[in-house]
Amino acid sequence: MQPTSWIELSRKALRHNVQVLRSASESGGRRPLLCTMVKGNAYGHGLEPVARELVAAGVPWLGTCDLREIEELRQKGLPAALYNVGWLPPDHAARAVQLDARLVVYDEAVVAACSEAARLAGLRANLHVKVETGNNRQGLRHDDAVRMAVRIGRDPHLRLEGLSTHFADVEDTTDHRFARAQLERFETTAAAVRTALGLPPAGHPDDHLLCHASNTAAVLLWPEVCGGLVRAGIGVYGLWPSKETRLSASELGRRHLELQPVLTWKARIAQLRDVPTGEYVGYGRTFRTVRPTRLALLPIGYYDGYDRGLSNLGQVLVCGQRARVIGRVAMNIVTVDVTDCPQVAVGDEAVLLGAQAARDGEGDRISADEMAGWLGTIHYEVTTRLGQHLPRVVVQ
Repeated sequence: MQPTSWIELSRKALRHNVQVLRSASESGGRRPLLCTMVKGNAYGHGLEPVARELVAAGVPWLGTCDLREIEELRQKGLPAALYNVGWLPPDHAARAVQLDARLVVYDEAVVAACSEAARLAGLRANLHVKVETGNNRQGLRHDDAVRMAVRIGRDPHLRLEGLSTHFADVEDTTDHRFARAQLERFETTAAAVRTALGLPPAGHPDDHLLCHASNTAAVLLWPEVCGGLVRAGIGVYGLWPSKETRLSASELGRRHLELQPVLTWKARIAQLRDVPTGEYVGYGRTFRTVRPTRLALLPIGYYDGYDRGLSNLGQVLVCGQRARVIGRVAMNIVTVDVTDCPQVAVGDEAVLLGAQAARDGEGDRISADEMAGWLGTIHYEVTTRLGQHLPRVVVQ
């Protein structure tokens, strides 16, 4: 049975974006590992179907944020390396080690739990120390980061696989001096760790320490600083991190980089009805018709992730043209004005996010960026809030 509302994922677009990011990260003969982030239900796109497609596309690492995601991917038998960026309490960390996940660490209790779990399982746990360089969220400043890295490097049950940091302001500006300063701090800490543990310097043929800072924006802008691993998130799904990132890429002569949106959210029209001038629509009587109006009811609402802030503001695509949301978005119903879409019928597809062709061959697109603009937020929030209960279907 066809669902009443569902999300389609373009395999072609996903693979295109993987190739763009992989190519963009390669500079000077280096080919860093690509870790694509699937945390947050793959940014709302669907953890399992996206992970399967990424593995099939040759992506070696997947990025998670909690034990539930690690367990789900392992239960599905996916062979990728799992790199967990979120905090795990010690008991979760021990389980994650048993599932052969790589963990970002900055807490001594977590490191101790990983060591004990690895000892009991006869493993060596792969850990990445998070270095604080200016974001002031997760991580340790220079001295503490070096101390923890050395402690891990000397533990027979642990392996210091990498060092990481995260940019505070690389996406939302075209002035990247602060990000460059963060990178310098990170490189200083990495050099100190190598010296303390007697490891080869960066770039040496025997250098196996993965030092990484690059997210999607950094990959697209600075391929020369990608290091041994890149952590690509929003770009995998065909969305630019911000308009500033796109502008900076253009100024750097990287206009050839094009990403393709992966997600299309659809719903079937459940009812059509005609109402006369002067009728109220929806809860609170926030909309009143000013002409004879044809209404289409969509069986979705804020429960599904269609934000209530889109009441009397949002638009959807019907027959390839825009139809305005009228009245309040309810828990399970959205009403749109299809007066100007005379050919519409019950059961037709409406597109809430994505593109739709018209019968005349034209059409339109409602992007996550546009919806975010209506809501005064960012496209990350628009996609990640899509209900996990919505079926995700991979299409060619």
